[in-house]
Amino acid sequence: MSREIFAQSERDSTNNSITKKAIEKGIDLITRSNRDTVLVEKAEEKFMEFEGKIIRNIYVETVGFEFSIYGEEKPIVQKVARLANRLHTNTREKTIRQHLFIKPHQQVNPYKLGDNERYLRDQNFILESRIIVSPVQDTDSVDLTVVTRDIFSIGGSVGGSFPTAPLFKVYDANVDGRAQGFEFDILFDVDRTPKTGIALAYSKSSLLGSFADFLAYYTQLNSGISAGEEEEFATGFSLERPLISPYSKFAGGAGWSQNWSKNVYSRPDSTFLDYRYNVLNLWGGYNFGSEKTLQDRQRKFLALRVFDGYFIKEPDQEHATDKSQYRNSQGALAEFTVYEQDFFKTQYVYGFGRTEDIPFGYLLSTTLGLTKTMGYQRPYGSINLNYKGAGKNGSFYEVMLNASSYFRGGPEDLVFQSGGTYYSKAFSFGKYKVRNSATFSYTRLYKWLTNDWLTIRGAIIPGLRVEEVDATQRISMGFESSVLTPWSLIGFRIAPFSSFYWAKLKCPTCANNYQNYTGISLGMRIRNENLIFGTMEVKGTFIPTDDEGEAKFALSFRKNLRFRKTDVFVKAPDLITYN
Repeated sequence: MSREIFAQSERDSTNNSITKKAIEKGIDLITRSNRDTVLVEKAEEKFMEFEGKIIRNIYVETVGFEFSIYGEEKPIVQKVARLANRLHTNTREKTIRQHLFIKPHQQVNPYKLGDNERYLRDQNFILESRIIVSPVQDTDSVDLTVVTRDIFSIGGSVGGSFPTAPLFKVYDANVDGRAQGFEFDILFDVDRTPKTGIALAYSKSSLLGSFADFLAYYTQLNSGISAGEEEEFATGFSLERPLISPYSKFAGGAGWSQNWSKNVYSRPDSTFLDYRYNVLNLWGGYNFGSEKTLQDRQRKFLALRVFDGYFIKEPDQEHATDKSQYRNSQGALAEFTVYEQDFFKTQYVYGFGRTEDIPFGYLLSTTLGLTKTMGYQRPYGSINLNYKGAGKNGSFYEVMLNASSYFRGGPEDLVFQSGGTYYSKAFSFGKYKVRNSATFSYTRLYKWLTNDWLTIRGAIIPGLRVEEVDATQRISMGFESSVLTPWSLIGFRIAPFSSFYWAKLKCPTCANNYQNYTGISLGMRIRNENLIFGTMEVKGTFIPTDDEGEAKFALSFRKNLRFRKTDVFVKAPDLITYN
């Protein structure tokens, strides 16, 4: 063997050894949940010592279901994991690389590495991701190894009403390991004409490596963008590129849909609202300061948006003409935002042991525009302040304050909102984890013209709907304590919880100006972190006095969205909503 060939062979052997050690370290971090302590770590923390080094190579490794975030699993779970490996196609290396915005020959930016780790975890087909930095001996270079662990992306559900109207769903969020999603829904309803209805959807994450997400859909099941109260059919598409990191320059999106009501339940012509409308939405923004020094995370973002909700056919009934959802709505908005946002990694917030990325920082934005609703063309303005804080022990909180108004000879439809959320740290009691939370919100309407009155719905008190009052003020609070247990049934983890809710409405035109409502809940959440299913929740709520003055018990079953995206400050300019 020549000296050159031997040297090359020795370098290859060294590189393979470095990569192997990096993969082992990544797997160890991914299976961290079997340890007693709860992860609390800044996103950039593990990368700070490598700041300024040159990235030489980037390796990608996807591990299988035999590696659990809970460490060693029971034999039955291990058998299920082996079966899942045979049925599942791991995310392809090319697909992972289409989701990387770090490149060879760049300098190591610890914050950017943390952002990319988080962006990978945000994909609904990835459970965990870690980026391991390996120094190259006697150089100022490093190699990066990206280690990811998939979610079993094939799923399905059965819902609707049994036995008369069952709804079946099947989907795969990562077809052939290419970040392509496909969903098919079918409803059988004996009261419907025709008795079956379907829905189809196709999605692609980071289309052609652009970080833009594509979605196209057709539905006969009222699952598109619905404005009215009837059963709606819809078809549409969207292409959305979020601001994936403070180091990104551009964000934007485009979407279009056509929606129409369908009298599938054979209601009389006098009561059925027959309408058809199109929705067009375009926006784009530029992130000033994306090339700032590493430690300076403050940015300024300017975005423009135009939207058009146009009714091709309006309902004929007179009582529908005074409702904004059945009238054309157009507008153009400009928003300027000053923000600074970082993340820390923790566990046991919404998930059952997976790494969760919690944002902290501040945002101050102002929005100006011109809108036309219900025939009123009016300037619009809003201001929004949001602050998210985090404690070193893993607690975190959010406070927000915003106000918005239309203008026509003075303020109209003025809305003022404030609120906050607090999550305690996750307390460990042996293998049990306990986390408490509290929420508060206050909303006030002034000079009503086209806005809807304030209501109470399930998001405020589960099982309660108070909508038939002209309420101009609402105060609400909620408290919850949840216990994440080590109990497991074929990989499904269990978390019982208890909650208390209180809300108060002010209705100046009602005989009783102030109306108070409370609710007490007991429930259980169940989740298998290996599956794409969201958290399933069963909850019973006792309401001492409902909107008719009677005691009520409500049983609810809720499935969280399967798609998991980290909360980000900067989004498309929008009108502030409150209901």
